[in-house]
Amino acid sequence: MFPGLFMRKPDKAAALKTYVALFGAWVGVIRVTPYISQYFSGQKEELLLEL
Repeated sequence: MFPGLFMRKPDKAAALKTYVALFGAWVGVIRVTPYISQYFSGQKEELLLEL
């Protein structure tokens, strides 16, 4: 009915490349978030062994 409305599916190689890039970005965000939150929290937590 409206052929210009629907986009064609990308080929498998392009889709895989896109999904791998998105997955890598999410992994990067998840790995960096604790460091950023610790930096902005302002608390200096260090483990010291006092004998």
